Amino acid sequence: MQNLINSLLVAVDFTEKSNNAVKMAVHIAARHEARVILFHNITNHNIIDRTGKQVIGSETIDEIYKKTEHALKELESSLKSQYPALDFKTIIKNSGLVSGINQVIDCEAVDLVICGSSGQQNLAQLFLGSLSYQILMEVDCSVLLVPEKCNKYSFDKILVPVRVLEDLTNKIELSVAIAKKNKGIISLLGISNEDDILKIRDAYQRAKTNLAIRSQEYDSQFLLTRDKATQISKFSQEDNADIIILNYKDEDSWKSFFLENFFKQIINHTDIPLLFLKNNRVKIKSDLSDNAAFDITLPCPG
Repeated sequence: MQNLINSLLVAVDFTEKSNNAVKMAVHIAARHEARVILFHNITNHNIIDRTGKQVIGSETIDEIYKKTEHALKELESSLKSQYPALDFKTIIKNSGLVSGINQVIDCEAVDLVICGSSGQQNLAQLFLGSLSYQILMEVDCSVLLVPEKCNKYSFDKILVPVRVLEDLTNKIELSVAIAKKNKGIISLLGISNEDDILKIRDAYQRAKTNLAIRSQEYDSQFLLTRDKATQISKFSQEDNADIIILNYKDEDSWKSFFLENFFKQIINHTDIPLLFLKNNRVKIKSDLSDNAAFDITLPCPG
């Protein structure tokens, strides 16, 4: 089977949740024989006082860059000593966080972005623009969110909900690839409301056939509900799932930004890694910009 994860990028900000994301990244890379890119972004902050003088300028940015470069190299050296067979690369960008990641995705053919998350967050935190949520919404490839408290780095039980039709074949293919590398079992969950039950049930049956053709061990169940995010989270706990693989598609995207859409609900109710599959050929359009009115700077080491 073709290796679908050949190059991955992990966002490094030298926090505990970032360190955990790095740990997850190297475990995945070891199983998939993938290259690991350690990425950090530095955002310029030019503050003007009443006299018009820049308080924070190029000299400060240069100092931050040198500290960051040193910290990344130390991290790379430590990882190379633990995982000598893996290929590591460090990249620092001095631009908007998302634009910097997307530049690396294009130049380095990244298949997966891995980002640490704080796990369950309230609506205010998501509205104000958490790093993990912004990366999920705006980068141009698949994203794996790793909760800070996650302490298992293999995927023995892989939950694959069938809730939308877009890219379902690709999601099954990725799920099988991950299952093979982990010697894991896929738990296929058909989940639909009354309006979509016929087309979702048909897709669910086709997914089961696809798994059988690929000789992939799986179990399956179908749920009828309008509260898909909560039910998926609940099922993942009952099923002892290690990861949930989801389409990058929100059926409730029409909802107000102030309401909890599917993405916010699934993040807020789930404490295991969430892998959102994105079609790399489709650029993500977002209403948020890198110059939004909140700080998205990754912390500086030291």
